Amino acid sequence: MTERINEPITTLVTFTEKGIKPLAFRWGKNKYQIKKVTLAHTERKGNGLVYYFSVCDDVNYFKLAFDTRNFSWRLLELSS
Repeated sequence: MTERINEPITTLVTFTEKGIKPLAFRWGKNKYQIKKVTLAHTERKGNGLVYYFSVCDDVNYFKLAFDTRNFSWRLLELSS
């Protein structure tokens, strides 16, 4: 079942020559270690880009978004 969340999160990332890779994030009091990025794509929004990542830990799948206009991360969806 997929649940729409759309809440801000704090995200640990690495920047490489290939782009941005999320490693872990904190949502509320919970911390999630990302085991795999399954899909990544971008979308132009005004004068910025939004990077979308489908990621998973050992149990759940998440959809994350990074908005370059304000450098904010959001948890968009959770599937368990």
